[in-house]
Amino acid sequence: MRPSTRLVFAFLLLLLALVQAPGADAQERPVIVIDAGHGGSEAGVVVDDLVEKDLVLRLAFVTAAEFVREGFDVRLTRSGDYAVPWADRRALAESVDASLLIMLHMIRSDDPARHGAEIYFSEEAPSSLEAARVFGETLEREGLAVVLEPRTAPFLESPSVPTVMIEAGFLTNPVERRILQTDEYYRVLARRFVEAARATLGGG
Repeated sequence: MRPSTRLVFAFLLLLLALVQAPGADAQERPVIVIDAGHGGSEAGVVVDDLVEKDLVLRLAFVTAAEFVREGFDVRLTRSGDYAVPWADRRALAESVDASLLIMLHMIRSDDPARHGAEIYFSEEAPSSLEAARVFGETLEREGLAVVLEPRTAPFLESPSVPTVMIEAGFLTNPVERRILQTDEYYRVLARRFVEAARATLGGG
């Protein structure tokens, strides 16, 4: 399946989940904002013919669909190949009074043996630190090596919305490069993200 076809398919899955989502009234559901990194002229990591901005958009669609199926209200900061300013990503989460902002990325290294996930957060926001800890522990239960790293960046420093930036894997690692192209693995990650979000928000 070509990357463009996969994107359309993932987006259709998300639309189907939105239509079929059961549960409480939308106003009563926690709002999760999912941010697919980069977009437009901002490609992110490029390894061979793999482009981070495209992969994380697919991951965002799969993740959004999983959150909707589990009864959350979901917003995406982008749904296509266009750039969104960093400030607007945070502003969207704050404007909808989000319970959590999950920023999705992938990473590279000069060492092809490096693998696992890295999670960035603001030390100045206790709720973000706690979210990062829970997400890290949840991904470790999936067998991933996880590094938690505090970062100083305005888009991570929302005073009202717990925010985590998840580097979901290394595109420069041959093993991770293969699995980071598969919707099956995206669904595994999405289920873990939902589990971590529930625990973070006190619902699991």
